[in-house]
Amino acid sequence: MARASTSAPSPWKTSWIYQLIQHRLLEPQDSEPDFTRGTLEGDIAASPITFYRLQCDSEGKLRSYIAQGEVLDVPTRSFGGIGVFAIPEMGRFYRHVLVQKRYPHHGAVAFSHVGKYLYEVFKFLGVEDIAYNQPKSLPYPTENPWG
Repeated sequence: MARASTSAPSPWKTSWIYQLIQHRLLEPQDSEPDFTRGTLEGDIAASPITFYRLQCDSEGKLRSYIAQGEVLDVPTRSFGGIGVFAIPEMGRFYRHVLVQKRYPHHGAVAFSHVGKYLYEVFKFLGVEDIAYNQPKSLPYPTENPWG
């Protein structure tokens, strides 16, 4: 089987250069991969992460969120490129940012803690609504302070 050759560190625990599930289902048995090249399958290695999204609403106004956390070292025993992400106070962040502000469930991931840089870039771009995962001691504007 072909292996990826790269000198840069990878967040993937595997180095296959094609997705096994697609190869198994879509290509002839025991063949070299043809059209499934370019995707990875395996667990994402444990590391710090920044989960974020920058989007434009229907009126042309930019808004975003940023949340820092980590990928946990948990074997998934699944298929595809997959990892278990842990974000501090995720329940509150999910409720008061992702759901209340009606964000889609997809976001981007940087494999490092780069929230302070993204925040500054988003401000530079004129984004006025930059949400983030707030510590328990700092309530969200819509959060009941008496719990």
